[in-house]
Amino acid sequence: MSEKDQKNPEITKIKDFVKDGRIDDAVKIIALYLGDSTQENNIERLEDIIEMLLSLHGGQTVLRSLIEQLVIDIPSLLENLSKRDSVLRYSFLLLLKTMCEQECSIFLPYSEDLLSSEDPNVREAVLQLIIFMAGGEEYIEDESLIGKIAKALTDEKEFVVEKAVQALKIIGGNNPSLVTKMITQNVKENPENDELKRIVDNVLKSVVTIERIDELVEESEKREITDEELIEKEESDIIDKELELKKKEIEIKKKKLELEEKEKEIEKKIIQEKEKTLKLKEDLIEQESKEQPDIETEEIPKKVKKQLKKEESEILDKEILLKKKDLEIKKKKLELELKEREIEELAITEKEKTLKLKEELIEKESELSQVEIELHQKKIEEKEKKIIDDELKKAEDKIKDLEKETENGEE
Repeated sequence: MSEKDQKNPEITKIKDFVKDGRIDDAVKIIALYLGDSTQENNIERLEDIIEMLLSLHGGQTVLRSLIEQLVIDIPSLLENLSKRDSVLRYSFLLLLKTMCEQECSIFLPYSEDLLSSEDPNVREAVLQLIIFMAGGEEYIEDESLIGKIAKALTDEKEFVVEKAVQALKIIGGNNPSLVTKMITQNVKENPENDELKRIVDNVLKSVVTIERIDELVEESEKREITDEELIEKEESDIIDKELELKKKEIEIKKKKLELEEKEKEIEKKIIQEKEKTLKLKEDLIEQESKEQPDIETEEIPKKVKKQLKKEESEILDKEILLKKKDLEIKKKKLELELKEREIEELAITEKEKTLKLKEELIEKESELSQVEIELHQKKIEEKEKKIIDDELKKAEDKIKDLEKETENGEE
């Protein structure tokens, strides 16, 4: 028997009852044990009970009964947790992770109401439980609940929005059509919210990416998609977009070449027109000289000059027209260059989004690691304290025994 069990005989009885399959008796003793707790040690006792039950065969059945009989009241529990520091809150949520994954139906009925809580810590906590449930054995297909999670995308607290995004991405991995339907409906209800559009676009990209790799997931025994794989798929999607952008860039270059060829053709036409004009001038001069040989030499130049002025005027008009066309071509060139710049900026934006997603995932992983380290340190400190207390008690008992022996010897 461990030192902890010696100090808590109720724990020993609970373990025995669970091992013997006496579920109802175990539930009754746990109810009494938690009922005798104070406000200070209630959460600590509850954590000990849950941790113990999850380590025993048949313990999950007992835990399910405790929740169904409201001995453990999930809504009240989360409300109380919101008043504690984030390390304790996350450590307790991690303790519930296995239950959420395997017993999704226990927690789902409370989720929608808890998402309406006035406390943002409670909203974040229930979204974390939903993330655990969505990553478990059952799919979340409740349209009303998914709609409520979609509403959380406009929450005033950024950390609640981040959890809602994470939950929708994981749910969307198994049910992309329903998630797409609910979040796009939310955008329609908030047409002027540009930030919501950006967030929804981010979720949709992940859902579409996951939908594309459904066949690969089935072939790998429907293994859970990790954050790293999501990043890889996101990067693959970006690479596809970059290829598409390159194709567009090639098309733009092709159009540029076509425009340059047209410019050359126009220049050729200008030269040809000038050559025609010069030839026409020569022909006119020859014709005038042949048709009117008796006219004085002074009159011939006047007629020729008049005809030449007319031809020059037409040439000027054609040159102006060609210049206009030239300006239009240059304008189109500038528009194409602007489009190229926009495409390049889009590619850079996509890369920045991917990097930001990576950074956020790394931060979340470091936060969870820090929580686990602090939790582990806390348990070690508690164990050390208990060992010191036990040693002190043993020392006191030895001193008392020595004092009694001394008193008996004096008598």
